[in-house]
Amino acid sequence: MVQSGAMSGTVTTHRRSAAGRAAVVAFALLAHPGPATSGDKNLVVSGRLVCLGAGLEEISCEESATRLALKGDAGRIHPLAAGDAANTLLQEKRLKTREFRLTLRSLDGGNTYQIVKSQLIRAGTIYDFHYFCEICNITTYAPGPCMCCRAPTEYREAPATP
Repeated sequence: MVQSGAMSGTVTTHRRSAAGRAAVVAFALLAHPGPATSGDKNLVVSGRLVCLGAGLEEISCEESATRLALKGDAGRIHPLAAGDAANTLLQEKRLKTREFRLTLRSLDGGNTYQIVKSQLIRAGTIYDFHYFCEICNITTYAPGPCMCCRAPTEYREAPATP
């Protein structure tokens, strides 16, 4: 046990330094959503939202779909990872479309894609959309109450800027 004031200061400085390093490491881990690989590239795909059955076959979204996917203009199916971003595309009635331009990141070599950015296509025009809390000035991409004050968020859309 260190009794000296001078030595205590050294120990305290060392502890602060270790805490600072731990904070930097924790921030770095939280900043990236998954393990980085040399192949991490986003894919921008325009197409129509479709529902997939258990065998990953395209089915009506009125049936009990197990997954959502984006069927690209070229016909390729891009299965989407489950979550709020994908569910919003299907459930949000104010979008009034099933046509989207999605920025996707492959999670497992092309079998499942995470949505990085969603844009809707209506009458040939691409729109950005989000939900906004006037009280907290917070933007989110899934409907529901504000994550800060729990007040209702407002749906907003505007033509995308190039």
